[in-house]
Amino acid sequence: MTPRGRSGHGEPEAAATGDTVAMAYDRVRFIGYAVPTTPADMIPVGDPNGTGAIAGTYRAAEDFAADIATRAAALKVAVDTAKAVLPGDEPGVLNVFVAPEFFWHGTMGPYPHKPDEPDPGAEILDLLERTFPAAEYPDFLLVLGTVVSAEVADVDTMLSTTSARARNDIVRTLGESWNAADGPLADVIFDTLVNFVKNCHAYPLMMVRNRALIISTTEVTGVQGEFTATALTTEKYFDSNEDFLLWDVTGRPVITEQMTAYAMIDISAGDLKRSPRDPYAIFRLPEGEAPGGDRVRPLDIAVEVCLDHAADRIRKSIPHNRWPEPDGGIDLHLLPSCGMQVHHHSVGARGGGWVFNCDGQYALGHGADAGDPQRGILDRVPSAYADYVDPADPVYGAHTQLARVRTSAVGSARNGTDALDATFDPVPDVDVRVIAVEPSDGFAACFAGGPGAVHIYGLETPLPLRR
Repeated sequence: MTPRGRSGHGEPEAAATGDTVAMAYDRVRFIGYAVPTTPADMIPVGDPNGTGAIAGTYRAAEDFAADIATRAAALKVAVDTAKAVLPGDEPGVLNVFVAPEFFWHGTMGPYPHKPDEPDPGAEILDLLERTFPAAEYPDFLLVLGTVVSAEVADVDTMLSTTSARARNDIVRTLGESWNAADGPLADVIFDTLVNFVKNCHAYPLMMVRNRALIISTTEVTGVQGEFTATALTTEKYFDSNEDFLLWDVTGRPVITEQMTAYAMIDISAGDLKRSPRDPYAIFRLPEGEAPGGDRVRPLDIAVEVCLDHAADRIRKSIPHNRWPEPDGGIDLHLLPSCGMQVHHHSVGARGGGWVFNCDGQYALGHGADAGDPQRGILDRVPSAYADYVDPADPVYGAHTQLARVRTSAVGSARNGTDALDATFDPVPDVDVRVIAVEPSDGFAACFAGGPGAVHIYGLETPLPLRR
C-alpha cells in the first residue's frame, strides 16, 4: 500500500505511476514535554540518577478509566500549548513531540491485567488516537510517553507469595540500613542491594512491559514496507534498578523492582519494526514529494527508551539492520526517558541526523535557571537543552536535550576492534522557547512534580533534515 497524505499544497498528488504520493518533510521541529514522571515522597537509595534506586509511592487514580483519561487530558493540554504558538501553514515541516518515560502508570506501578482482560497499553493507544485526530494535528509525530503493564492472573495472590514477601523484606531492610549507615559499610550494603535486585531480575515473579506510545498523523510504515499505521508502540528491554519502587512508603501494595523483569527482545537481525505493535524500535515515514516538488527519500526514526540507550541498544543494531537502500540509516533518534540523557557512545543516528531526549527525572543545568534555554557540551555531546524544576519542590526535575550527528557510529560494540562512536556538530544554532503548562483537571492526583513545561526547538526556524 502506498500511503496517502498531503503533498504540501493541500491535496494528494499522483506520481507518474499513478500511485498517490505521501507527504514528505525537509525540516523538523522538536517539542519536549518536560514534566516529572517520578513517584511521590521519594526516598533515594544510592544515586537514582546513577545506579541507585528509590522508595516512594505512585500517584494515580484508583479507577483505570479515570486515570488514563486524566493523563490523556494532561498530554492534550501540553500538545495544545505548543500547537497554539506554531506558525499556521508550514508545508514540509514535521513537528516531533516527545513526553517522558513512565507517563502512564497505576497505583501499583504497572497496570495489572488478567490474561483474558484487555491490554491496558492497547486501550491507551486507542484513546490517544481519538485524542489526537490527524485532521486537528496535521504533520505531528507524537511519542506520548511510556506505559507499564503486567499480565498476571491474580495479582493479590502473587503479592502475598513467600517469594514476593521475602524479596520485599530483604530489599527494604537493605535500603533502610543503607540510609542509616555511612562510610565503607554503606558501600557494602549498597553493592549487596544492587546485586540482589539483579539476581531477582534473573528470576522474576512477573514479566512487565514498558512501551512507548506513538501516534503519527501521517501514515508510517515498516522500513521494508511490511505495514502502514498511524498508531504504534516500541518496547523497552533493559530493566534498571529504579524502574519500579523498592517499597511503597505508605504501605500500599505495589509491584516492586525486585519482582519484575522485561521480556528479552531479539535484535540479532536488527531493530526494524515488522508490525505496528511489535517490540522493535525503528520505523519510517515513506518517501514522498517535498513542497517544492522534489521527490525525497524516506525518513527513518528510532524510539529508544531510557536505559536501552545507555546499554547501546540502537547502536548495537546498526550492523544488523536490513535496510532496503545501501545508504540506509536513522534520521531521528528519539529518547523518552526517566533518568537518562544523550550518551555519545550510544547514538545510532546517521551523519546529518538528530538525537532528541525528553526526560522526566532530573535537570541537566546544575543550578542554571530552569526556565532558560542552555547550550553546552554534555558527555561529549554539544547540545541545546532546557530544564524544568518544580518550584514547589526542587527534588523534582525534567529536561530536554537536542544534538546533531556529524558522523555516524561504526561497529556495534563501543570497545570493539575498529569501532568508532558517533561525532557531533557544534551546539545546534536553534531558537528554543520554554512555555509553562497549565495543570489539567486532576493533574496533581497523578503527578507529583508539578505541571512541567513544553520546550520547543526550532519554533521560528525549523531545522533541516538530511534527505
